[in-house]
Amino acid sequence: MLFSLSDINVKLQQQRWGGQIHFYPSGQTLTHEAMTSHQDWLEQNLQFSFGEKIIVVSTATPETISTMLWLWYKGAVVVPVKHDMEIDAIQQIADDCHAHAIIKDQDITELESFPQPPLLFREHNTRQVCGTDLALLIYTSGSTGSPKGIMLTHINVVTAMNSIASYLKIDSDEHILGLSPLSFDYGLYQLLFSLAFDCQITLYEENFHPIKVLKALDEQKITLLPVVPAMAISLSKVIRVLKRKLPYLCKMTNTGGHLGETVIDDLTNLLPQLDVYAMYGLTECKRALYLPPDQIHKRRGSVGIAIPGLEAKLFISVQGEDGEHYQEVHTGEVGQLFVRGATVMQGYYGKADAGANLIPGNYRDDNWLATGDLFTQDEDGYFYFKGRTKELIKQAGFCIYPTESEAIIEKSALVHLAAIIQSKDKFGDEIACLCVQLNDYTTEKEASFKDWLKANTDPDYRPREVRFINQMQLTANSKVDKKLLVASLELEN
Repeated sequence: MLFSLSDINVKLQQQRWGGQIHFYPSGQTLTHEAMTSHQDWLEQNLQFSFGEKIIVVSTATPETISTMLWLWYKGAVVVPVKHDMEIDAIQQIADDCHAHAIIKDQDITELESFPQPPLLFREHNTRQVCGTDLALLIYTSGSTGSPKGIMLTHINVVTAMNSIASYLKIDSDEHILGLSPLSFDYGLYQLLFSLAFDCQITLYEENFHPIKVLKALDEQKITLLPVVPAMAISLSKVIRVLKRKLPYLCKMTNTGGHLGETVIDDLTNLLPQLDVYAMYGLTECKRALYLPPDQIHKRRGSVGIAIPGLEAKLFISVQGEDGEHYQEVHTGEVGQLFVRGATVMQGYYGKADAGANLIPGNYRDDNWLATGDLFTQDEDGYFYFKGRTKELIKQAGFCIYPTESEAIIEKSALVHLAAIIQSKDKFGDEIACLCVQLNDYTTEKEASFKDWLKANTDPDYRPREVRFINQMQLTANSKVDKKLLVASLELEN
């Protein structure tokens, strides 16, 4: 049993771990000897105090994994950043969290020390890592546009890991393909599954390419594939063209945005043995909702129910005579998703109310997380994502929820990716602008799509503006980069 991430390092050092970590396509593996050697080198070359923040540039290497495990064992707070992040951006994060050092494989850069607050408890002996200690400080730009650090304790991470593994039924027979970077919590948790539950993981070392990924799925006999929507869309098309059966692949999970119903239909038709888990989450609580695969066709468009150990409800803010309170909405009504449980973050480092908000209750851990995302719930308690409170677009008096509209538009066989952003008409009134990338652009297909849009969408909720994009830009986490779309629209205007 794990009480903290520190226990994982003990487990590996005592050679009680039964899993395997591979690196593809290099063929490297993480061995006990390599991990011990690297950790001995860290012991000799880096000194820091308990609880200090250490930035880890998360290359897909044995050194990165060994470094993270050693830091957790020593009581450091790991601050993972993407391997290709610009040095100025890394320095901005280091300055914000007062990081002690930056580690990239076998390169350590110690940083300027900052004054530390006086210690209330001053010990003679080595500190013991506990579940309440900070384990991770994950930086995400989120909806605010500036990086914000999300504080997660060991117990936050371990609880989320156990909850997700329980509904995915992860055991020692699992073999996961890790496509997302270890700086992205979605990628990091795949690694933790292997370390905690003694299964195999293959970390993909290159940029995503659907044909190469299919080859890896076959060669490595992958059973579980975590994806984001852009990956799933590309893979479904290549699987169809190449007629690949992928007999070992039995589970696919999705996060990072809505996975279109047509993509799910394509994947489950092409791979009858495949269970698709549509999920919703945010770094502030890791995962919040999941849709059991046996409900994927019955509850079309749903992202499911609360994960084990988490409570999820929909509220609206009401200003009453005795002040503000939160009123739960009725079935079918739109409300903001609130969640509570042991996976909910400790807060934002050095900031307050930066994105999602913590609403304190009657005692220390009695907190609700206001996610900032809008949902409805059906009579059986299944949740349906409508959009983000800050993305809501009011067009001619009608409320347009971008995610809901995008899901409808992506049902068109002509569409590769769709994104709806806020714009203004010539009178300065707010309207919805649809940015769409077609599978194969021609003027004829542009006309066909406009006809399809007119025939398949309600005119009151149809975007007033349509822009065709040759290549939709994605964020580091493979989501459509809406901020870039908004910026380019503002430049044109």
